[in-house]
Amino acid sequence: MKVRADQLESQLKKSLAPIYIISGDEVLLCQEAADSIRKAAQHHNIDERLRFVADAQFDWQDVINENQSLSLFSTRRMFDIQIDKMGEKHSKALAQLSQSLSEDNIILLTLPKIDARTQKAKWFTQLESQGVFVQIWPIDANRLPAWVQQRAQTLDLSLTRDAASMICERGEGNLLALSQELEKLALMHGQGVQIDAEKVAESVADSSRYSIYDLSDRLLMGKAKDSMHCLHQLLGEGVEASIILWLFNREIQTLANLLQSMQSSSFKQACQSEKIWDKRVPFYESAMSRHNKVTLPYMQNYLALIDKSIKGLDGPDSETGFRNLVMMFCGYKPVVTELDLP
Repeated sequence: MKVRADQLESQLKKSLAPIYIISGDEVLLCQEAADSIRKAAQHHNIDERLRFVADAQFDWQDVINENQSLSLFSTRRMFDIQIDKMGEKHSKALAQLSQSLSEDNIILLTLPKIDARTQKAKWFTQLESQGVFVQIWPIDANRLPAWVQQRAQTLDLSLTRDAASMICERGEGNLLALSQELEKLALMHGQGVQIDAEKVAESVADSSRYSIYDLSDRLLMGKAKDSMHCLHQLLGEGVEASIILWLFNREIQTLANLLQSMQSSSFKQACQSEKIWDKRVPFYESAMSRHNKVTLPYMQNYLALIDKSIKGLDGPDSETGFRNLVMMFCGYKPVVTELDLP
């Protein structure tokens, strides 16, 4: 069964399906949909949650075995599985999983955006027929101010139209950044206050800390020194390594998508396909002038090593790895890394 994100809460109140599939590129909306499902599972006394992040090296047999085994701690469990990039290996494993679902377990599957062709694949239709598919659609620029105002109301804030537009311009379409800006305004001004454009401007002026989006700007423009300084500040402020990893992965994947699209279309058309805001186009144009089909896969492979390190496996120290990535991203010749060792 397919439901919209705004229909999910209503569905969860009726019953808890054996499997939920969340798909989309809007990180914030995907996270919130997943949180709603986890909360509903707890209401049904499902307290044990097994978390899996399936990368290219992931062993799906662990999931299959756990799904077929009994828990020592709980009669029912949630299998929380995240796949950042689909591939044949994952598709085959999900096909197998769809044939062996246990009535004692709940599956929460978070996928990247999947196209219509994938939705017609046998493994997907088998899973969807047994559960709920929540497709997360991006919010286009025209609807964004209304979304911001509605979001503000949940924080007991009232935004003027100009204030909402200013916040949208600052966030440049990134829902996570927009949400953080609203939360900051709520902390600064309290509940029940009307926020106008002047108060938003004051908030921007008072914000001296770096955000991960400041790092994004500097990386795309190839400003190595500024990027290093920003990275150092973020790490010093306690920003989790997984968040910084997510940013690198997002920007490198966007560049890879642009490179692929430019084989059959112009750079401008490729940017439109990736839904890059007009103000951001020069940033990506700068980055594309430094990268190609050799440098981007190298950085993606190096990212995978850092990801392993963050998860406690062998790999480069995350801080050292991020510094190496900054240099690579800004167009400098990579230092010798673990990828180059025999």
